[in-house]
Amino acid sequence: MNYYLGIDGGGTKTKVIIIDANEKVVFENEAGPSSVDTVSLIEAYENIKAALNPFIINHPQITFKALFAGLGGIVFAETKNKIIEKLKKLKGISNSTKITVENDMHNALYSGYLSDEGVVLIAGTGMVAFGRDLTGKEAKCGGWGYQEGELGSAYHLGKSAINYLIRAYDKRLPLDEFAKEVAFEVGLKKATDIIKISLELHTQRTKVASLAPIVNKYANLNHPYALKIIDCATSELALAVKGVIEQLTLKEKRLVVVGSLGNAPGIFKEKLHQKIILDYPNIKIISPLVDPAFAAALMAKRL
Repeated sequence: MNYYLGIDGGGTKTKVIIIDANEKVVFENEAGPSSVDTVSLIEAYENIKAALNPFIINHPQITFKALFAGLGGIVFAETKNKIIEKLKKLKGISNSTKITVENDMHNALYSGYLSDEGVVLIAGTGMVAFGRDLTGKEAKCGGWGYQEGELGSAYHLGKSAINYLIRAYDKRLPLDEFAKEVAFEVGLKKATDIIKISLELHTQRTKVASLAPIVNKYANLNHPYALKIIDCATSELALAVKGVIEQLTLKEKRLVVVGSLGNAPGIFKEKLHQKIILDYPNIKIISPLVDPAFAAALMAKRL
């Protein structure tokens, strides 16, 4: 029996799915992040290995026919090649295993329509809009790393929450429950703590992004500043989608939204859809039809 390994690596977690020749899932598991703009290549590899190990332990003689890894943060071919060299060290990978590595936007797009045409918006820890038309032309907006800001991402929401927090604690704004909840999460007790906390959080993308649900919570309670953050983020995501669509010749305008933030119930999702539909009234917006890790496994087999 041939087996195919799909890997979906984001800024919060890595998910692996293995399918057989009949495209039946025989194993799935999760581990820590493997987005290469969140963790080092070594950490990404170790988390992929950790997710895969339970299967390998029970199937020590396994050899995968093919592997597709979609990891966040990949921009350059040099990075792809380094990841491929790392993945060759995984147990179950032989010289005959076909290894393909791409940015996770590729399997995210495939997760929506199981097709090579369409547009995907990933809105999770990070963000990116990506699309491909039937001529093979591709377009990308965003996804340049959290250092750039990743406007519209959970990181962006978390960073904005911290901005609100310090203004409340140094008396520029009223100190309310929104600010107090963010303060509790980051360990701030007085305004001067922000200096140490900012330094500590500077490279902790996932920690900052973990504050996004607090922003959504207060936006759903009509907190004016939380609503302001959501309004900015959703405008940026709609702008990224528009930037992709305008570069392509799409037979049908269709968008799959992937990620915990983009599919969060409440005002965020409502505003995001409203703004995209305002630009494209006939666009079809869906959530993934299949898990992006399963899409990666299908791509390993079908490509």
